[in-house]
This record gives sequence, C-alpha cells and structure tokens, in this order.
Amino acid sequence: MTTRMTPDELEKERAPGRILGRGPLGFSRRTWPFIKVLVGNWLFALVYYVTVKQFIVTWEPVSWTVADRLELMIKCSILALAPAVVGIAIVAAQRLNPDMWVGQRPKPNSALDVNTRFVLNTIEQFILFLVGLSGVALFAPISEADSIPILTSLFLLGRVLFWIGYHKNPYLRAFGFGITFYPTVGVFVWLILLMAFGIRLPI
Repeated sequence: MTTRMTPDELEKERAPGRILGRGPLGFSRRTWPFIKVLVGNWLFALVYYVTVKQFIVTWEPVSWTVADRLELMIKCSILALAPAVVGIAIVAAQRLNPDMWVGQRPKPNSALDVNTRFVLNTIEQFILFLVGLSGVALFAPISEADSIPILTSLFLLGRVLFWIGYHKNPYLRAFGFGITFYPTVGVFVWLILLMAFGIRLPI
C-alpha cells in the first residue's frame, strides 16, 4: 500500500535538486557549461559572418542567372563535403589495421571510431547545409551572393574544429559542432520567414 506524501515531505524531496542547481527550466550546474558553449557558438558564428561579409569579402558575381546560382552552389557544396571525403579515405586505411578492432567492431574511442563518427556526423550536417544553401542560392539577390561562400567557409571551419576537438576530448567537439549546425539553423529561419511570411531579412 502506498501513502501519499504531504506537501512538507514533497518539499524535502525537491530540496536536493535545488542544492544541485536545478531551476524552473530543468537546468543543473552540469548543464551551464554546455549553455555557455552554445551561446559562444552563436556569438562566434555571428561575429565571423558579419566580419567576413563586411570587411573581407567584397566579391559579387557578374551575372546571377539560374545557371550562375547553381554553379556557385555546386562549387561550394564540393568544398563543404571535402572533409568527409578526406575522412572516408583515412577510415578506409585505418580499417586495415587489426589493432583498431575489437571483434567486428571498431575499438571504442580509437582513431578509427572517432573518424567514423566524424564522417557520419559530417554527412548528416552536410545534408541540412546543402538544402539551406540551395535555398539561399535560389532566393538571395545578387548583392547577397557572397553569403554562400561565407557560409561554406564557416561550415568548413566548424568541421575542422569538430574533428580536431573530437580527437583531443569528446567534449571539445561541441564548439565545432555548434558553428557548423547553428548557422544552418539561421539559414532555415531566414528561408521560412521569406517563404511563409514574405519577410526578407538581409543575409
């Protein structure tokens, strides 16, 4: 037979959670470092994008036809996928090393295991990035065509930092993941605002 707890008893049960730092949003003290990394991702990506767009890249295509848009998108997509191609080549070579295996599976946290995860994550990220990049190429005016190579450079930087960080410590991959993923989220927000509500923000 179960007994119903009194309000005072419930309060005592909640007390340890409060000591650990859990708040109304369910965050604990262990969560805050990841929140800080998340905010850092946003700030870094924003500062990088604005700085490169305003002060470094001054390129504008001569023409901006459908063929020009498609050409630029394909070129940037090839560059964005280059880390995955390199990773696949490395994984293929590492698979020949018997020390990398435990039975029929890669040894946990081995270079083969990390590189395999990197390749899979990069391909997943690339699918989202490609869809977003296609939307930008379709809807962006010629004056904002430079956003496509800038977004590509940010994607590449994120993948490299993710790869390096993953090999040093799995937690260090978070920053590279963030500056790969969250700019893509920003692109999707831009596209949804434009397509669904007719709101065209500068990009």
